[in-house]
Amino acid sequence: MKIFSTRYRIPMIWFAVLTAGLIWLFLPLDWQPWWPVVPVLVLMAAMGAALLSRRGRSRLPNQDEAVPIKAIQQNPSHELPIILVVGPYAAATFECGGRASSQQYRGDAVWMLVRTRAELAGSIATIRDSYQRLPDAVLMPMVPDGNDDDATIRCEFSEWRHELAESAHDWAGVLPCYIAIYACLRTNHDAEADTKPVWFGDAIDLSVARHGVANVRPLVRMIRGQLDQMSLASAHPDGVTRAGLGHGVFDWLEDSALLPIFSSAANTAPLSLHGLLLADIGYWPIRHGAWMRWLTTRTGLLLPTGRPRAQPLPLPLPEVIGRQVAVPPAPTPVATVAVDPKSLRRQPQGTMVHVAAASSVALAVSISVAAWANSRMIASVSDDINSFRHTPETEVGVKLKRFGMLTGRYEQLKRYAHDGVPAELGWGLYRGEALQAALQQAIATWHPPEVITTADSTTIDNLSLFDSGKTTLKPGAEYKLQAALDLIRAHPDRQILIAGHTDNVGANAANLALSEARARAIRDWFVDKASLPVTRFAIQGYGDTRPLASNSSVQGRATNRRVEISLIPDPGTP
Repeated sequence: MKIFSTRYRIPMIWFAVLTAGLIWLFLPLDWQPWWPVVPVLVLMAAMGAALLSRRGRSRLPNQDEAVPIKAIQQNPSHELPIILVVGPYAAATFECGGRASSQQYRGDAVWMLVRTRAELAGSIATIRDSYQRLPDAVLMPMVPDGNDDDATIRCEFSEWRHELAESAHDWAGVLPCYIAIYACLRTNHDAEADTKPVWFGDAIDLSVARHGVANVRPLVRMIRGQLDQMSLASAHPDGVTRAGLGHGVFDWLEDSALLPIFSSAANTAPLSLHGLLLADIGYWPIRHGAWMRWLTTRTGLLLPTGRPRAQPLPLPLPEVIGRQVAVPPAPTPVATVAVDPKSLRRQPQGTMVHVAAASSVALAVSISVAAWANSRMIASVSDDINSFRHTPETEVGVKLKRFGMLTGRYEQLKRYAHDGVPAELGWGLYRGEALQAALQQAIATWHPPEVITTADSTTIDNLSLFDSGKTTLKPGAEYKLQAALDLIRAHPDRQILIAGHTDNVGANAANLALSEARARAIRDWFVDKASLPVTRFAIQGYGDTRPLASNSSVQGRATNRRVEISLIPDPGTP
Protein backbone atom coordinates (compact mmCIF):
# COMPACT_ATOMS: atom_id res chain seq x y z
CA MET A 1 0.00 0.00 0.00
CA LYS A 2 1.34 3.43 -0.87
CA ILE A 3 2.06 5.85 1.96
CA PHE A 4 0.30 8.65 0.17
CA SER A 5 -2.33 7.24 -2.19
CA THR A 6 -3.08 9.21 -5.32
CA ARG A 7 -6.75 8.93 -4.54
CA TYR A 8 -6.41 10.73 -1.23
CA ARG A 9 -3.42 12.96 -1.99
CA ILE A 10 -5.22 16.30 -2.33
CA PRO A 11 -7.71 15.75 0.57
CA MET A 12 -4.85 14.67 2.82
CA ILE A 13 -2.87 17.82 1.96
CA TRP A 14 -5.82 20.04 2.88
CA PHE A 15 -6.57 18.04 6.03
CA ALA A 16 -2.95 18.13 7.27
CA VAL A 17 -2.39 21.83 6.60
CA LEU A 18 -5.76 23.01 7.94
CA THR A 19 -5.47 20.80 11.04
CA ALA A 20 -2.00 22.15 11.83
CA GLY A 21 -3.11 25.74 11.24
CA LEU A 22 -6.53 25.74 12.90
CA ILE A 23 -6.33 23.22 15.76
CA TRP A 24 -5.95 26.13 18.18
CA LEU A 25 -9.55 27.19 17.41
CA PHE A 26 -10.74 24.26 19.53
CA LEU A 27 -8.50 24.97 22.52
CA PRO A 28 -9.27 27.24 25.50
CA LEU A 29 -7.57 30.61 25.32
CA ASP A 30 -5.04 29.78 28.05
CA TRP A 31 -4.08 26.54 26.30
CA GLN A 32 -3.51 28.05 22.88
CA PRO A 33 0.06 28.15 21.56
CA TRP A 34 2.00 31.33 21.10
CA TRP A 35 0.73 32.70 17.81
CA PRO A 36 4.07 32.59 15.85
CA VAL A 37 4.04 28.82 16.46
CA VAL A 38 1.00 28.44 14.19
CA PRO A 39 2.72 29.60 10.93
CA VAL A 40 5.60 27.25 11.76
CA LEU A 41 3.16 24.34 12.16
CA VAL A 42 1.46 25.26 8.87
CA LEU A 43 4.82 25.37 7.09
CA MET A 44 5.90 22.02 8.55
CA ALA A 45 2.58 20.39 7.61
CA ALA A 46 2.77 21.83 4.08
CA MET A 47 6.33 20.61 3.60
CA GLY A 48 5.49 17.16 4.95
CA ALA A 49 2.40 16.83 2.75
CA ALA A 50 4.33 17.96 -0.32
CA LEU A 51 7.18 15.52 0.34
CA LEU A 52 4.85 12.57 0.92
CA SER A 53 2.83 13.47 -2.16
CA ARG A 54 5.97 13.74 -4.28
CA ARG A 55 7.19 10.39 -2.96
CA GLY A 56 3.90 8.71 -3.82
CA ARG A 57 3.59 10.40 -7.18
CA SER A 58 6.83 9.64 -8.95
CA ARG A 59 10.33 8.30 -8.54
CA LEU A 60 13.19 10.78 -8.94
CA PRO A 61 15.69 9.68 -11.60
CA ASN A 62 19.32 8.84 -11.08
CA GLN A 63 21.95 11.42 -11.89
CA ASP A 64 22.76 9.77 -15.22
CA GLU A 65 19.18 8.99 -16.21
CA ALA A 66 17.29 10.89 -18.86
CA VAL A 67 13.95 12.46 -17.99
CA PRO A 68 11.29 12.29 -20.71
CA ILE A 69 9.32 15.33 -19.64
CA LYS A 70 12.23 17.72 -19.90
CA ALA A 71 13.35 16.19 -23.18
CA ILE A 72 9.93 16.82 -24.71
CA GLN A 73 9.87 20.38 -23.48
CA GLN A 74 13.14 20.98 -25.34
CA ASN A 75 11.74 19.51 -28.54
CA PRO A 76 11.50 22.26 -31.19
CA SER A 77 8.16 20.97 -32.44
CA HIS A 78 5.13 20.79 -30.19
CA GLU A 79 3.09 19.22 -32.98
CA LEU A 80 4.84 15.83 -32.90
CA PRO A 81 2.72 13.00 -31.51
CA ILE A 82 3.66 11.86 -28.02
CA ILE A 83 3.44 8.11 -27.42
CA LEU A 84 3.99 6.59 -23.98
CA VAL A 85 5.52 3.12 -23.63
CA VAL A 86 4.21 1.40 -20.50
CA GLY A 87 4.06 -1.96 -18.77
CA PRO A 88 6.53 -4.46 -17.28
CA TYR A 89 8.43 -4.88 -20.60
CA ALA A 90 8.47 -1.20 -21.56
CA ALA A 91 12.18 -0.79 -20.75
CA ALA A 92 13.15 -3.41 -23.37
CA THR A 93 12.19 -0.95 -26.13
CA PHE A 94 14.61 1.65 -24.72
CA GLU A 95 17.58 -0.37 -23.44
CA CYS A 96 20.77 0.30 -25.34
CA GLY A 97 24.24 -0.93 -24.39
CA GLY A 98 23.11 -2.00 -20.92
CA ARG A 99 21.68 1.43 -20.08
CA ALA A 100 18.13 2.64 -20.41
CA SER A 101 17.25 6.09 -21.64
CA SER A 102 13.79 7.44 -20.90
CA GLN A 103 12.93 9.14 -24.17
CA GLN A 104 13.53 8.77 -27.86
CA TYR A 105 12.85 11.39 -30.48
CA ARG A 106 12.52 10.46 -34.11
CA GLY A 107 11.18 12.45 -37.01
CA ASP A 108 7.79 10.84 -36.64
CA ALA A 109 7.04 10.86 -32.89
CA VAL A 110 8.33 11.31 -29.38
CA TRP A 111 8.45 8.06 -27.41
CA MET A 112 8.49 8.19 -23.63
CA LEU A 113 9.35 5.33 -21.30
CA VAL A 114 7.01 4.91 -18.30
CA ARG A 115 8.06 2.13 -15.93
CA THR A 116 5.41 2.48 -13.22
CA ARG A 117 1.86 3.67 -12.86
CA ALA A 118 3.09 6.55 -10.67
CA GLU A 119 5.33 7.75 -13.51
CA LEU A 120 2.39 7.45 -15.88
CA ALA A 121 0.35 9.82 -13.73
CA GLY A 122 3.16 12.38 -13.56
CA SER A 123 3.91 12.17 -17.29
CA ILE A 124 0.29 12.68 -18.29
CA ALA A 125 -0.11 15.59 -15.87
CA THR A 126 3.00 17.35 -17.16
CA ILE A 127 2.07 16.90 -20.81
CA ARG A 128 -1.43 18.16 -20.09
CA ASP A 129 -0.09 21.22 -18.26
CA SER A 130 2.54 22.01 -20.90
CA TYR A 131 0.59 21.37 -24.10
CA GLN A 132 -3.04 21.47 -22.99
CA ARG A 133 -3.59 17.99 -24.38
CA LEU A 134 -3.17 14.36 -23.45
CA PRO A 135 -0.58 12.00 -24.98
CA ASP A 136 -1.62 10.71 -28.40
CA ALA A 137 -1.28 7.00 -27.69
CA VAL A 138 0.12 4.35 -25.35
CA LEU A 139 2.13 1.30 -26.39
CA MET A 140 2.26 -1.73 -24.09
CA PRO A 141 5.03 -4.16 -25.18
CA MET A 142 4.91 -7.87 -24.47
CA VAL A 143 7.94 -10.20 -24.85
CA PRO A 144 6.88 -13.90 -24.89
CA ASP A 145 10.40 -15.00 -23.91
CA GLY A 146 10.88 -12.22 -21.37
CA ASN A 147 10.33 -14.64 -18.45
CA ASP A 148 10.82 -18.33 -17.81
CA ASP A 149 7.16 -19.13 -17.22
CA ASP A 150 3.79 -17.68 -18.18
CA ALA A 151 2.67 -17.41 -14.54
CA THR A 152 5.29 -14.72 -13.95
CA ILE A 153 4.11 -12.83 -17.03
CA ARG A 154 0.49 -12.99 -15.85
CA CYS A 155 1.53 -11.70 -12.44
CA GLU A 156 3.49 -8.75 -13.85
CA PHE A 157 0.64 -7.56 -16.07
CA SER A 158 -1.90 -8.14 -13.30
CA GLU A 159 0.10 -5.95 -10.92
CA TRP A 160 0.25 -3.20 -13.54
CA ARG A 161 -3.50 -3.42 -14.10
CA HIS A 162 -4.14 -3.38 -10.33
CA GLU A 163 -2.09 -0.19 -9.89
CA LEU A 164 -4.06 1.48 -12.66
CA ALA A 165 -7.37 0.38 -11.17
CA GLU A 166 -6.45 1.90 -7.79
CA SER A 167 -6.23 5.36 -9.30
CA ALA A 168 -8.91 5.06 -11.99
CA HIS A 169 -10.91 7.98 -10.57
CA ASP A 170 -7.97 10.36 -11.10
CA TRP A 171 -8.11 10.21 -14.87
CA ALA A 172 -10.00 12.86 -16.82
CA GLY A 173 -9.33 11.46 -20.31
CA VAL A 174 -8.93 8.25 -22.30
CA LEU A 175 -5.67 7.16 -23.93
CA PRO A 176 -5.77 4.79 -26.92
CA CYS A 177 -3.64 1.78 -26.00
CA TYR A 178 -1.88 -0.62 -28.37
CA ILE A 179 -0.39 -3.97 -27.38
CA ALA A 180 2.80 -4.96 -29.24
CA ILE A 181 4.05 -8.58 -29.11
CA TYR A 182 7.73 -9.12 -29.96
CA ALA A 183 9.01 -12.54 -31.12
CA CYS A 184 11.42 -14.09 -33.61
CA LEU A 185 9.33 -15.84 -36.26
CA ARG A 186 12.21 -17.34 -38.25
CA THR A 187 14.12 -20.61 -38.14
CA ASN A 188 16.79 -20.11 -40.80
CA HIS A 189 20.36 -19.82 -39.61
CA ASP A 190 20.98 -16.47 -41.24
CA ALA A 191 18.13 -14.83 -39.37
CA GLU A 192 20.64 -12.88 -37.31
CA ALA A 193 21.71 -11.06 -40.44
CA ASP A 194 18.25 -9.60 -41.04
CA THR A 195 17.34 -6.97 -38.46
CA LYS A 196 14.34 -5.43 -40.20
CA PRO A 197 11.16 -6.07 -38.24
CA VAL A 198 7.98 -7.17 -39.95
CA TRP A 199 4.77 -5.86 -38.36
CA PHE A 200 1.30 -7.35 -38.39
CA GLY A 201 -1.91 -5.96 -36.96
CA ASP A 202 -3.44 -2.54 -36.42
CA ALA A 203 -1.90 0.71 -37.48
CA ILE A 204 -1.17 3.38 -34.88
CA ASP A 205 -3.14 5.91 -36.88
CA LEU A 206 -3.24 9.08 -34.80
CA SER A 207 -5.25 11.01 -37.36
CA VAL A 208 -8.32 8.76 -37.14
CA ALA A 209 -10.60 8.65 -34.11
CA ARG A 210 -11.42 5.05 -33.24
CA HIS A 211 -13.58 3.33 -30.70
CA GLY A 212 -11.97 1.07 -28.15
CA VAL A 213 -12.11 -2.72 -28.32
CA ALA A 214 -13.74 -4.53 -25.44
CA ASN A 215 -11.92 -7.82 -26.05
CA VAL A 216 -8.57 -8.62 -27.60
CA ARG A 217 -9.70 -11.81 -29.37
CA PRO A 218 -11.17 -10.05 -32.47
CA LEU A 219 -7.79 -8.37 -32.92
CA VAL A 220 -6.07 -11.76 -32.64
CA ARG A 221 -8.35 -13.18 -35.35
CA MET A 222 -7.48 -10.24 -37.61
CA ILE A 223 -3.73 -10.85 -37.23
CA ARG A 224 -4.19 -14.58 -37.77
CA GLY A 225 -5.93 -13.69 -41.00
CA GLN A 226 -2.99 -11.51 -42.04
CA LEU A 227 -0.59 -14.37 -41.32
CA ASP A 228 -2.67 -16.80 -43.40
CA GLN A 229 -2.81 -14.35 -46.30
CA MET A 230 0.96 -13.88 -46.18
CA SER A 231 1.49 -17.65 -46.11
CA LEU A 232 -0.71 -18.17 -49.17
CA ALA A 233 0.80 -15.26 -51.07
CA SER A 234 4.42 -16.01 -50.26
CA ALA A 235 6.46 -18.23 -52.53
CA HIS A 236 9.35 -18.28 -50.07
CA PRO A 237 9.52 -20.82 -47.21
CA ASP A 238 10.25 -18.02 -44.75
CA GLY A 239 6.74 -16.68 -45.26
CA VAL A 240 5.19 -20.01 -44.29
CA THR A 241 7.51 -20.35 -41.30
CA ARG A 242 6.71 -16.83 -40.10
CA ALA A 243 2.98 -17.51 -40.38
CA GLY A 244 3.26 -20.81 -38.50
CA LEU A 245 5.32 -19.37 -35.67
CA GLY A 246 3.03 -16.32 -35.51
CA HIS A 247 0.07 -18.66 -35.01
CA GLY A 248 2.18 -20.43 -32.40
CA VAL A 249 2.56 -17.20 -30.42
CA PHE A 250 -1.21 -16.73 -30.26
CA ASP A 251 -1.80 -20.43 -29.52
CA TRP A 252 0.52 -20.03 -26.53
CA LEU A 253 -1.30 -16.88 -25.42
CA GLU A 254 -4.62 -18.70 -25.59
CA ASP A 255 -3.28 -21.78 -23.83
CA SER A 256 -1.61 -19.79 -21.00
CA ALA A 257 -4.71 -17.61 -20.42
CA LEU A 258 -2.71 -14.44 -21.06
CA LEU A 259 -5.16 -12.86 -23.48
CA PRO A 260 -7.71 -11.86 -20.78
CA ILE A 261 -4.87 -10.34 -18.75
CA PHE A 262 -3.78 -8.25 -21.76
CA SER A 263 -7.32 -7.18 -22.49
CA SER A 264 -8.02 -6.03 -18.92
CA ALA A 265 -4.65 -4.27 -18.52
CA ALA A 266 -5.14 -2.35 -21.77
CA ASN A 267 -8.74 -1.44 -20.85
CA THR A 268 -8.12 -0.07 -17.34
CA ALA A 269 -8.50 3.71 -17.03
CA PRO A 270 -7.04 5.75 -18.55
CA LEU A 271 -6.12 3.13 -21.12
CA SER A 272 -8.55 1.97 -23.79
CA LEU A 273 -7.50 -0.92 -26.06
CA HIS A 274 -7.43 0.22 -29.69
CA GLY A 275 -5.15 -2.23 -31.43
CA LEU A 276 -2.88 -5.26 -31.35
CA LEU A 277 0.46 -5.60 -33.14
CA LEU A 278 2.77 -8.57 -33.74
CA ALA A 279 6.42 -7.91 -34.60
CA ASP A 280 8.85 -10.39 -36.14
CA ILE A 281 12.01 -8.80 -34.72
CA GLY A 282 14.31 -10.94 -36.91
CA TYR A 283 16.70 -12.26 -34.26
CA TRP A 284 16.55 -14.98 -31.62
CA PRO A 285 16.54 -14.27 -27.87
CA ILE A 286 19.65 -15.01 -25.84
CA ARG A 287 17.78 -17.71 -23.88
CA HIS A 288 14.63 -19.75 -24.13
CA GLY A 289 11.68 -18.30 -22.27
CA ALA A 290 8.06 -19.23 -21.63
CA TRP A 291 6.95 -19.24 -25.28
CA MET A 292 9.91 -21.16 -26.70
CA ARG A 293 9.61 -23.79 -23.96
CA TRP A 294 5.91 -24.14 -24.70
CA LEU A 295 6.67 -24.41 -28.43
CA THR A 296 9.29 -27.13 -27.87
CA THR A 297 6.91 -29.07 -25.63
CA ARG A 298 3.99 -28.85 -28.08
CA THR A 299 5.79 -29.29 -31.42
CA GLY A 300 9.26 -30.63 -30.67
CA LEU A 301 10.71 -27.66 -32.54
CA LEU A 302 13.81 -26.34 -30.81
CA LEU A 303 14.75 -22.86 -31.94
CA PRO A 304 18.29 -21.66 -31.43
CA THR A 305 19.34 -18.84 -29.15
CA GLY A 306 21.15 -15.70 -30.22
CA ARG A 307 23.85 -13.46 -28.89
CA PRO A 308 23.22 -10.32 -26.82
CA ARG A 309 22.31 -7.31 -28.93
CA ALA A 310 23.01 -3.64 -28.29
CA GLN A 311 19.91 -2.18 -29.88
CA PRO A 312 16.52 -2.10 -28.11
CA LEU A 313 13.32 -3.66 -29.42
CA PRO A 314 11.98 -1.73 -32.43
CA LEU A 315 9.12 0.73 -32.04
CA PRO A 316 6.27 0.78 -34.57
CA LEU A 317 6.03 4.06 -36.41
CA PRO A 318 2.61 5.69 -36.20
CA GLU A 319 1.53 4.85 -39.73
CA VAL A 320 -0.17 2.02 -41.60
CA ILE A 321 1.21 -1.34 -40.50
CA GLY A 322 1.34 -4.52 -42.60
CA ARG A 323 4.58 -4.15 -44.52
CA GLN A 324 8.24 -4.24 -43.66
CA VAL A 325 9.30 -1.12 -41.79
CA ALA A 326 12.98 -0.49 -41.33
CA VAL A 327 14.26 0.87 -38.08
CA PRO A 328 15.88 4.28 -38.79
CA PRO A 329 19.66 3.98 -39.19
CA ALA A 330 22.09 5.12 -36.53
CA PRO A 331 22.64 8.65 -37.93
CA THR A 332 18.95 9.44 -37.41
CA PRO A 333 18.92 11.99 -34.59
CA VAL A 334 17.81 10.55 -31.30
CA ALA A 335 17.46 13.14 -28.57
CA THR A 336 17.74 11.86 -25.04
CA VAL A 337 18.30 14.74 -22.65
CA ALA A 338 19.61 14.06 -19.16
CA VAL A 339 18.16 16.32 -16.51
CA ASP A 340 19.50 17.09 -13.06
CA PRO A 341 17.03 15.76 -10.46
CA LYS A 342 17.38 19.06 -8.57
CA SER A 343 15.83 20.88 -11.50
CA LEU A 344 13.00 18.36 -11.53
CA ARG A 345 12.25 19.21 -7.92
CA ARG A 346 11.82 22.83 -8.92
CA GLN A 347 9.30 21.93 -11.58
CA PRO A 348 5.83 23.38 -10.82
CA GLN A 349 3.40 20.72 -9.70
CA GLY A 350 -0.32 20.76 -9.19
CA THR A 351 0.27 19.38 -5.70
CA MET A 352 2.19 22.49 -4.68
CA VAL A 353 -0.74 24.64 -5.76
CA HIS A 354 -2.97 22.80 -3.29
CA VAL A 355 -0.30 23.06 -0.57
CA ALA A 356 -0.08 26.82 -1.11
CA ALA A 357 -3.86 27.19 -1.26
CA ALA A 358 -4.42 25.20 1.95
CA SER A 359 -1.72 27.21 3.74
CA SER A 360 -3.27 30.48 2.57
CA VAL A 361 -6.71 29.42 3.79
CA ALA A 362 -5.34 28.40 7.21
CA LEU A 363 -3.49 31.70 7.65
CA ALA A 364 -6.40 33.78 6.35
CA VAL A 365 -8.83 32.12 8.78
CA SER A 366 -6.35 32.59 11.65
CA ILE A 367 -5.88 36.29 10.94
CA SER A 368 -9.64 36.83 10.53
CA VAL A 369 -10.41 35.12 13.84
CA ALA A 370 -7.64 37.11 15.55
CA ALA A 371 -9.05 40.39 14.21
CA TRP A 372 -12.52 39.48 15.50
CA ALA A 373 -11.19 38.31 18.91
CA ASN A 374 -9.09 41.47 19.40
CA SER A 375 -11.99 43.76 18.52
CA ARG A 376 -14.22 41.86 20.92
CA MET A 377 -11.61 42.10 23.72
CA ILE A 378 -11.14 45.84 23.18
CA ALA A 379 -14.90 46.38 23.31
CA SER A 380 -15.24 44.22 26.44
CA VAL A 381 -12.43 46.01 28.31
CA SER A 382 -13.89 49.40 27.34
CA ASP A 383 -17.31 48.35 28.64
CA ASP A 384 -15.79 47.14 31.94
CA ILE A 385 -13.90 50.42 32.44
CA ASN A 386 -16.99 52.52 31.64
CA SER A 387 -19.19 50.45 33.95
CA PHE A 388 -16.68 50.82 36.78
CA ARG A 389 -16.33 54.57 36.34
CA HIS A 390 -20.10 55.15 36.22
CA THR A 391 -20.80 53.12 39.36
CA PRO A 392 -21.47 55.45 42.35
CA GLU A 393 -18.98 55.25 45.21
CA THR A 394 -21.89 54.61 47.58
CA GLU A 395 -22.58 51.24 45.97
CA VAL A 396 -19.57 49.65 47.56
CA GLY A 397 -20.41 46.04 46.66
CA VAL A 398 -21.04 46.76 42.98
CA LYS A 399 -18.00 49.01 42.81
CA LEU A 400 -15.84 46.37 44.39
CA LYS A 401 -17.16 43.67 42.05
CA ARG A 402 -16.36 45.73 38.99
CA PHE A 403 -13.02 46.70 40.45
CA GLY A 404 -12.25 42.99 40.76
CA MET A 405 -13.14 42.48 37.10
CA LEU A 406 -10.68 45.20 36.11
CA THR A 407 -7.88 43.76 38.20
CA GLY A 408 -8.58 40.29 36.78
CA ARG A 409 -8.34 41.64 33.25
CA TYR A 410 -5.14 43.44 34.10
CA GLU A 411 -3.53 40.30 35.54
CA GLN A 412 -4.53 38.31 32.44
CA LEU A 413 -2.92 40.85 30.12
CA LYS A 414 0.23 40.87 32.24
CA ARG A 415 0.40 37.09 31.92
CA TYR A 416 0.10 37.31 28.12
CA ALA A 417 2.88 39.90 28.03
CA HIS A 418 5.10 37.55 30.02
CA ASP A 419 4.20 34.13 28.57
CA GLY A 420 3.33 35.10 24.97
CA VAL A 421 0.20 36.17 23.15
CA PRO A 422 -2.08 33.21 22.27
CA ALA A 423 -3.02 32.49 18.65
CA GLU A 424 -6.50 33.95 19.00
CA LEU A 425 -5.13 37.40 19.85
CA GLY A 426 -1.86 37.54 17.92
CA TRP A 427 -0.95 38.01 14.23
CA GLY A 428 0.15 41.61 14.84
CA LEU A 429 -3.33 42.68 15.90
CA TYR A 430 -2.88 42.46 19.69
CA ARG A 431 -3.30 45.76 21.59
CA GLY A 432 -2.48 44.47 25.05
CA GLU A 433 -0.10 47.26 26.05
CA ALA A 434 -2.67 49.99 25.36
CA LEU A 435 -5.36 48.02 27.22
CA GLN A 436 -3.05 47.44 30.19
CA ALA A 437 -2.36 51.16 30.41
CA ALA A 438 -6.08 51.96 30.33
CA LEU A 439 -6.87 49.37 32.99
CA GLN A 440 -4.03 50.54 35.21
CA GLN A 441 -5.25 54.11 34.98
CA ALA A 442 -8.82 53.11 35.90
CA ILE A 443 -7.65 50.96 38.80
CA ALA A 444 -5.52 53.80 40.19
CA THR A 445 -8.50 56.16 40.32
CA TRP A 446 -10.32 54.31 43.09
CA HIS A 447 -9.40 53.53 46.65
CA PRO A 448 -11.78 51.26 48.53
CA PRO A 449 -13.35 52.87 51.59
CA GLU A 450 -12.14 51.88 54.99
CA VAL A 451 -14.06 48.83 56.14
CA ILE A 452 -15.12 48.64 59.72
CA THR A 453 -14.31 45.22 61.12
CA THR A 454 -17.48 43.18 61.53
CA ALA A 455 -18.44 39.54 61.73
CA ASP A 456 -17.87 39.40 57.98
CA SER A 457 -14.29 40.62 58.27
CA THR A 458 -11.07 39.24 59.68
CA THR A 459 -7.71 40.76 60.43
CA ILE A 460 -4.46 38.78 60.45
CA ASP A 461 -1.09 40.15 61.53
CA ASN A 462 1.61 40.10 58.88
CA LEU A 463 4.22 38.37 61.01
CA SER A 464 2.11 35.21 61.16
CA LEU A 465 1.89 35.18 57.34
CA PHE A 466 5.11 36.68 56.00
CA ASP A 467 8.74 37.00 56.97
CA SER A 468 9.99 40.54 57.42
CA GLY A 469 10.19 42.33 54.05
CA LYS A 470 8.93 39.23 52.15
CA THR A 471 5.87 38.72 49.96
CA THR A 472 5.68 34.91 49.90
CA LEU A 473 3.60 33.06 52.47
CA LYS A 474 5.48 31.38 55.31
CA PRO A 475 5.13 27.65 55.95
CA GLY A 476 2.07 27.21 58.13
CA ALA A 477 0.50 30.49 56.97
CA GLU A 478 -2.27 28.50 55.26
CA TYR A 479 -3.58 27.49 58.67
CA LYS A 480 -4.07 31.16 59.55
CA LEU A 481 -5.93 31.78 56.28
CA GLN A 482 -8.23 28.77 56.59
CA ALA A 483 -10.72 30.60 58.84
CA ALA A 484 -10.98 33.43 56.30
CA LEU A 485 -11.47 30.86 53.53
CA ASP A 486 -14.30 29.22 55.48
CA LEU A 487 -15.92 32.63 55.86
CA ILE A 488 -15.61 33.30 52.14
CA ARG A 489 -17.11 29.92 51.26
CA ALA A 490 -20.01 30.59 53.61
CA HIS A 491 -20.90 33.75 51.66
CA PRO A 492 -20.63 32.87 47.95
CA ASP A 493 -22.61 35.99 47.00
CA ARG A 494 -20.14 38.44 48.57
CA GLN A 495 -17.18 40.27 47.08
CA ILE A 496 -13.85 40.02 48.89
CA LEU A 497 -11.60 42.97 49.64
CA ILE A 498 -8.03 42.17 50.73
CA ALA A 499 -6.20 45.20 52.13
CA GLY A 500 -2.54 45.18 53.14
CA HIS A 501 -1.08 47.54 55.80
CA THR A 502 2.43 48.20 57.14
CA ASP A 503 4.05 50.28 59.86
CA ASN A 504 5.96 53.45 59.09
CA VAL A 505 9.42 51.87 59.10
CA GLY A 506 11.02 52.41 55.68
CA ALA A 507 10.13 54.51 52.68
CA ASN A 508 6.46 55.20 52.03
CA ALA A 509 6.62 53.98 48.39
CA ALA A 510 8.29 50.73 49.45
CA ASN A 511 5.71 50.16 52.18
CA LEU A 512 2.89 50.78 49.69
CA ALA A 513 4.29 48.28 47.18
CA LEU A 514 4.97 45.70 49.92
CA SER A 515 1.42 45.90 51.31
CA GLU A 516 -0.11 45.48 47.84
CA ALA A 517 2.15 42.51 46.95
CA ARG A 518 1.19 40.75 50.19
CA ALA A 519 -2.51 41.29 49.49
CA ARG A 520 -2.01 39.81 46.03
CA ALA A 521 -0.21 36.76 47.43
CA ILE A 522 -3.14 36.06 49.78
CA ARG A 523 -5.65 36.46 46.95
CA ASP A 524 -3.70 34.03 44.75
CA TRP A 525 -3.72 31.46 47.55
CA PHE A 526 -7.51 31.70 47.85
CA VAL A 527 -7.93 31.36 44.07
CA ASP A 528 -5.63 28.32 43.86
CA LYS A 529 -6.85 26.63 47.04
CA ALA A 530 -10.60 26.97 46.52
CA SER A 531 -10.76 27.54 42.73
CA LEU A 532 -12.49 30.86 43.33
CA PRO A 533 -12.88 33.30 40.43
CA VAL A 534 -10.34 36.09 40.56
CA THR A 535 -13.09 38.60 39.75
CA ARG A 536 -14.55 38.17 43.26
CA PHE A 537 -11.46 39.77 44.77
CA ALA A 538 -10.18 43.30 45.03
CA ILE A 539 -6.75 43.97 46.46
CA GLN A 540 -5.45 47.23 47.86
CA GLY A 541 -2.15 48.23 49.42
CA TYR A 542 -2.37 51.09 51.92
CA GLY A 543 1.19 50.97 53.25
CA ASP A 544 1.39 53.01 56.48
CA THR A 545 -1.46 55.42 55.61
CA ARG A 546 -4.15 53.81 57.83
CA PRO A 547 -2.58 52.88 61.18
CA LEU A 548 -4.68 51.44 63.99
CA ALA A 549 -2.17 52.39 66.69
CA SER A 550 0.77 54.69 67.19
CA ASN A 551 3.94 53.68 65.36
CA SER A 552 6.04 55.10 68.20
CA SER A 553 5.97 51.82 70.13
CA VAL A 554 6.89 48.26 69.20
CA GLN A 555 3.42 47.02 70.10
CA GLY A 556 1.74 49.75 68.02
CA ARG A 557 3.88 48.99 64.98
CA ALA A 558 3.02 45.26 65.31
CA THR A 559 -0.68 46.16 65.37
CA ASN A 560 -0.37 48.22 62.22
CA ARG A 561 1.34 45.39 60.30
CA ARG A 562 -1.81 43.51 59.26
CA VAL A 563 -3.97 42.16 56.44
CA GLU A 564 -7.71 42.84 56.48
CA ILE A 565 -10.02 40.45 54.62
CA SER A 566 -13.56 41.82 54.28
CA LEU A 567 -16.73 40.50 52.67
CA ILE A 568 -18.80 43.23 51.05
CA PRO A 569 -22.42 42.53 50.04
CA ASP A 570 -24.02 43.80 46.85
CA PRO A 571 -26.81 46.38 47.25
CA GLY A 572 -30.03 44.67 48.30
CA THR A 573 -28.27 41.62 49.75
CA PRO A 574 -29.49 40.97 53.32
